[in-house]
Amino acid sequence: MKPIYQQIWKLAKPYYKKGRPMDIDHIEWMMKDALLVCKKENLDDTLLLPLVILHDVGYAEVPKDNPYNLDLRKAHMKAGKKIAKEILEKVNYPKDKIKTISYYVSVHDNWALGNNKIYQKDVILGTFTDLDFIWMTTKKGFPAISKILKKNKKEMVQYIENNEKLVERPFATKTVKELFQKYLQQRKKAL
Repeated sequence: MKPIYQQIWKLAKPYYKKGRPMDIDHIEWMMKDALLVCKKENLDDTLLLPLVILHDVGYAEVPKDNPYNLDLRKAHMKAGKKIAKEILEKVNYPKDKIKTISYYVSVHDNWALGNNKIYQKDVILGTFTDLDFIWMTTKKGFPAISKILKKNKKEMVQYIENNEKLVERPFATKTVKELFQKYLQQRKKAL
């Protein structure tokens, strides 16, 4: 991983320690798979990696509650935009990219508010939301999200397989779709 991303992660990590318990694992997994997707799909990692690293920093500034609560989602995106901008300015990230990444952080969960089109128009934002969704199929993400949603393993697999994301926000790239299928198969084998 490029040193600049390590610097961003180092500044973001204290926010994640104050946020949700699962988020450090979530971000560390996402960074790894985002780099893989960028390489295989020739995507701009200078936008996707900071977005991945910073997208949920806002949970440090909002009340501890169910992250599926819409008011909490809005609040964490608003707080996250401000924190992301501050962190990126500290590492002297390019100003035009700070603006884009801060915007991405401010809308990254807008699908929960019914706005799915923004993810289909922008491959970086689309790839991001794909990876964010796929987290719940990973070894650590599956039990973390199952606990929040109060679902057993079988119910969780059904929830994932029938998730509206698969129709409303189709996978942005072949690589993320393959990752989704691989991780979901692993969870099904474990049933």
